[in-house]
Amino acid sequence: MHLADGGGGVSTPTEFGQRKLKVDPSAIPEARKAFERAIDEFDAKIKRAVSDLPTKPWAHDPISSETSKAFNEQTSGKALAALNFYREQLQGVVDQLKMIEEQYRQVEGDNAAMWGKHQRDLD
Repeated sequence: MHLADGGGGVSTPTEFGQRKLKVDPSAIPEARKAFERAIDEFDAKIKRAVSDLPTKPWAHDPISSETSKAFNEQTSGKALAALNFYREQLQGVVDQLKMIEEQYRQVEGDNAAMWGKHQRDLD
């Protein structure tokens, strides 16, 4: 996921694709918090799921053993790569939003017209 100004995340295109995100300057702090929450939720859920990999032969017989082996060889590595890539993208968005927020604050300061607009809209 790349921000509208071309930054953020991993810059090399991959099979998973890229998206653009446009954020109004006044919404940057809340957008950043939303992505930070998404990372926290992702980490909490994925750590549990990854502990179940690689799969184990569920019926303890030759068929489930072969199926489990084939799944682990063909799928789990790709799944973990996709999950890692997704998390890197989320973190890239957070990092980019932090940088853009800091740039706006350097230029605009804590200008109430800029940063207060979004908060007034939420009230």
